[in-house]
Amino acid sequence: MLRSNKTLELIRQESPAVGTWLQLHSVPATRLLVAQGAFRWMLVDFEHTPVDHTTASHIFGTISDLSGGETTPVARVAAGTIDHIKHALDAGAQGVIVPMVNTAEEAADAVRFARFPPRGERGGGGMTPQVGFGVNTPTYLAEANDEILVGVQIETAQGVANIKEILAVEGIDLVFIGPNDLHLSLGLPAKFWSQEPAFQDAVRTVTDACRENGIPFGTLCRDAASVRDRIDDGFTFLGLASDLHFMLTKAGEEYGALHGMDEPASTWCNMVNLDRLPDSLRGLPRS
Repeated sequence: MLRSNKTLELIRQESPAVGTWLQLHSVPATRLLVAQGAFRWMLVDFEHTPVDHTTASHIFGTISDLSGGETTPVARVAAGTIDHIKHALDAGAQGVIVPMVNTAEEAADAVRFARFPPRGERGGGGMTPQVGFGVNTPTYLAEANDEILVGVQIETAQGVANIKEILAVEGIDLVFIGPNDLHLSLGLPAKFWSQEPAFQDAVRTVTDACRENGIPFGTLCRDAASVRDRIDDGFTFLGLASDLHFMLTKAGEEYGALHGMDEPASTWCNMVNLDRLPDSLRGLPRS
């Protein structure tokens, strides 16, 4: 029998599952974060960061093996195509978040590509994904459909408008609101969260539809205070920043403390001091 997907188990019980984004793709850094036991899931971002499948496979294996199944390795795939979903799951992801889902047809594709027959079209040739669940290949092929998390990301005005049709698709485990891109789609500056009426109306449309259909919903948060606020709003799948954010924020805080600097208006992550670098490193001609 497969180990249960702890994140999927929690959100199905309407309990919060707090995780984090992995953007640096460092196996040692991931190992140390897993060992802290602070996160229920950890997500490799194939969409916006340069990661190869071999490195991702090492990261997924590190998460599942070191945690003994207590932390779920998740992939945000680059697109909802069969090759992207198949490669992520075969590399050892135990859940996929599919970005830019705008229609019911795209949602149905995501579900179908992540499930083995007869519930889908996923091929059974993966070399190691069964190891992360602590079973052999025949057991994995027979039981994985019930333990692979399939999330669709709603982050455009079109996705919001079609949310009822999207949620009519059988097999969706999670709706993930992408706050930055949703802001952009609505003609607003990219932000993790805001009180802009158009953004709040879009969020309410999505979350109300999720509640009506009994589908958990989640989002990405900048900090712990934001996670607490979203839990109060009923979100259960919550991303707390990223390994990149942790590194740059801590470095910025210590640098600021050393030099008596106040925290930047946005975040330490957005503070870039290229003027301190030699011209040659900035691509400028030598003076």
